Amino acid sequence: MGLQGMGGTIQYRTHTRFPGYWRLSNVVYVPDEVDENEGMRLDIDHMSYEELLVLGEGIGTFSTGLSQEVIMARLRQRKYSRSATC
Repeated sequence: MGLQGMGGTIQYRTHTRFPGYWRLSNVVYVPDEVDENEGMRLDIDHMSYEELLVLGEGIGTFSTGLSQEVIMARLRQRKYSRSATC
């Protein structure tokens, strides 16, 4: 049995239907296209700590956003005053 989705098929042997959801057993995802770069992917789950350090040095650092100092330096601040015409 299988469910066709975007990019591949989810194959399963058995299923059980419950109110609001299905439980699938022995699930396997089969992509539609072959990944030509699969052999080039790094298996970081099985790397030693030292290997991860070397990898991090080679890749470098990254940022997920502005630092708090930059945000606070560029943030416009205003004082709130309640008007008498409310």
